[in-house]
Amino acid sequence: MLTHSTRRTLLTVLLSFAFVGAAAIAVLAFVVLRAGYWLEAPGSPPARADAIIVLGGNDGDRALRALDLYRDGYAPKIVLTGLEHGDAAPPANLTWRAEFLVARGVPRSALRFEVYSQNSYEEAANVLALMRQQGWHSVIAVSDPPHMRRLAWTWKRVFKDSGLRYALVASAAEWWKPGRWWRDEHSGAFVISEFIKIAYYMVKR
Repeated sequence: MLTHSTRRTLLTVLLSFAFVGAAAIAVLAFVVLRAGYWLEAPGSPPARADAIIVLGGNDGDRALRALDLYRDGYAPKIVLTGLEHGDAAPPANLTWRAEFLVARGVPRSALRFEVYSQNSYEEAANVLALMRQQGWHSVIAVSDPPHMRRLAWTWKRVFKDSGLRYALVASAAEWWKPGRWWRDEHSGAFVISEFIKIAYYMVKR
């Protein structure tokens, strides 16, 4: 039979475990609830630059944000990364993003194309090479809000000691719900995908 002192000790241990467990669950819940805000946090306001970079792989929100920035005079050039349709390189085969921008008043002479990147890391590296080739000192890189954290990590590594500047600017994606991403299928898929990609990049790079 357990003594009174032993029972008190066991009760204290059990209560301690319960408290630690509850605290851990509370912290985990907070992290999950804030995950969307954490992913988008590195996004920054635009600043005048030599070119606007529209990162590839989206349904139009990035091109629309780039159009607004161009119209507001933030940069005289727009660079489209990634080939969207067909095998021929632009401008022989304009992508839908280029067609979208030209139809809204952006002259074709203001468009540039970077068609070799296969992932976000290559985009950053190829943009850096393009900047050096063109003599550009700064760019605005446009992507969707949940991509900002991974882009911040990637671009910082690529641009380290380059002396060149960039601003990561988020699109105004209507589908993005940072405060309730777990309730929205589109936002939820992006959050889960981004955490997987961030882990992959940290291990591989």
